[in-house]
Amino acid sequence: MYKATLSSRGQIVIPAEMRKKLSLKAGASFRLYDHGEKIVLIREVEDPVLQGLGLLKRQASSQEESHLDV
Repeated sequence: MYKATLSSRGQIVIPAEMRKKLSLKAGASFRLYDHGEKIVLIREVEDPVLQGLGLLKRQASSQEESHLDV
């Protein structure tokens, strides 16, 4: 578990260990959601298309497989 403190300017510092683990860099942007007593931060991705590349695997069709056998 990590701990953070809210500054008088409304800033929260994400601990260095967590930033490193999640590969967070300066300027990263987040969406904030209020869930009762919880605050949820969701990191926004710079390019959602690039983030999704390779996410879905597809099987080659029989026609594509015949070209691979050459």
